Amino acid sequence: MVLALAAEEVTFWQAILVVGAVVIVAVAVLLSLLLYLVGSIETSVQRLGGVAQGVAGNTANIKVALAVADSLDEVIDEAGRHAQLLGVGTR
Repeated sequence: MVLALAAEEVTFWQAILVVGAVVIVAVAVLLSLLLYLVGSIETSVQRLGGVAQGVAGNTANIKVALAVADSLDEVIDEAGRHAQLLGVGTR
C-alpha cells in the first residue's frame, strides 16, 4: 500500500492550508477589533451614565428654581416701587 500524493494534490493541500491560516488570522484580528470596540462602547456608556447622574442632580431642585423665577417679577416690581419712593433713578 502506497500512501503518496501527486504533485498537484500536494500543491492543492498547501494552498488550502495557507488559505486556512489566513482565515484564522483574519478571524483573530476581527475578534480583537470587536473586543476593543465593545470595551470602548462600554467605557463611553459608563461615562454617559455618570454625566446623566450629574444632570439628574442638577435638575433635582428644578421646581424650586421655577418658583424663584416666577417670583422674580414680583421682586422687580417691589424694587421699582422702593426706588420710586426713595427717589432713586429719577432725573
